[in-house]
Amino acid sequence: MEYKKRVMGGYNLHLIKTDKFKICHVEVIFRNNVDVNEITKRQFLTKMLCENNEDYPSRRKLLLKFEDLYNVSIYGQTSKVGESIITNICADFLNPEYTEKGMVKESIKLLFEMIFKPNVKNKEFDIKSFELIKERLKDSIKSAYDSPQRYAVLNALKSLCNTPTSYSNLGSLSDLEDITPENLYECYEKMLKNDYVDIFVVGNLDMDEIADYIDEYAHFKVIKNHPINMYVVNPKIKEKYVADKFDSVQSHIVMILNFNNLTDYEKKYVVNLYNMILGGGSLQTKLYKKLRSENSLCYGVSSYYQKYDGIIIINTSVDIGNSDTAVKLIRAALKDMTNNISNEEINDAKELLVSSLNSIKDDVDRITNNYYYQDLGEIDDIETRIKSFKNVTKEEIYALSKKISISLVYNLEGGNDE
Repeated sequence: MEYKKRVMGGYNLHLIKTDKFKICHVEVIFRNNVDVNEITKRQFLTKMLCENNEDYPSRRKLLLKFEDLYNVSIYGQTSKVGESIITNICADFLNPEYTEKGMVKESIKLLFEMIFKPNVKNKEFDIKSFELIKERLKDSIKSAYDSPQRYAVLNALKSLCNTPTSYSNLGSLSDLEDITPENLYECYEKMLKNDYVDIFVVGNLDMDEIADYIDEYAHFKVIKNHPINMYVVNPKIKEKYVADKFDSVQSHIVMILNFNNLTDYEKKYVVNLYNMILGGGSLQTKLYKKLRSENSLCYGVSSYYQKYDGIIIINTSVDIGNSDTAVKLIRAALKDMTNNISNEEINDAKELLVSSLNSIKDDVDRITNNYYYQDLGEIDDIETRIKSFKNVTKEEIYALSKKISISLVYNLEGGNDE
């Protein structure tokens, strides 16, 4: 795998040559500081840009064009990462070895036409497409609150201080109602003008030729130099307990752990290993053994590390009436992390992390993600990371555990109010 970066003025171009896949992947990444009032618009805009465009103003016409290009796929997503918001618009198409001449250029041209030639008249998005996407987004937001587990996590995060960590990545129904075809177009213009842009190409391609195509179609001319913050500062707060009710056959518990004054080394390596041993790895984690194996309180329990928010989120679902017992066992698992980690636990966690890192090369999305954050200076190269994870000691994990505190215990109590 060969990686090269070119600074192109209004964007950075990242070329990753590999013969590992039958498809080629081009990804345009927009990044800026998150604004809570813009999250819903960015979600809406992402879906609008991938629905149709000026030349193919209906989904049916666009799909026919996709078929002409050997089933090229164009799709997108928007996510909140710490204090930043990231929008990805991607295209996957067959390696030119399996198609006819000109298909690669046409596929790349179509990707950028989706971005630069949206279905717009008089600075307003097409109303028919707008209403269709609005209903889809409304259903998506509502469905998140129909799932008690997702509802519990979303409400737990809202219960934190008013920082970007508490913002829902999905957006909100109230913000959705305020969006119009006109102000959505304003959001589009703002994104093109103000966002940092990185373009990634992964595949077995003539990269000089691809760079020429992208230079022809990627009309990003504005050079940005404003700062973008990645890490949320979540101040240490006194532990609080929040309980809500939900019509469910189980209760759903979310516990949020906060970090205090971590070093870069701890953020990159020690916390990841801590989390794998606690609840982010195999069926032999501390949490799984305490709650499931030894006490049969739940079917599953997990923890996941949100690096840029500086938190670990623990969640599980238990039968009604077992919430207090579950919380006590979670606290016991956290206590074990301070002084009772076996050599087998730390070695198993290291093996899982190394295996995950080695598998990055087998997935185009993970390859792109890896080089993107490596370019931002947020992660090291794979070889350095593998070596560093292998060298993390039990004592470093114990020392880290002293910098962790519980910010919130959230209990979404099951049952029926009636």
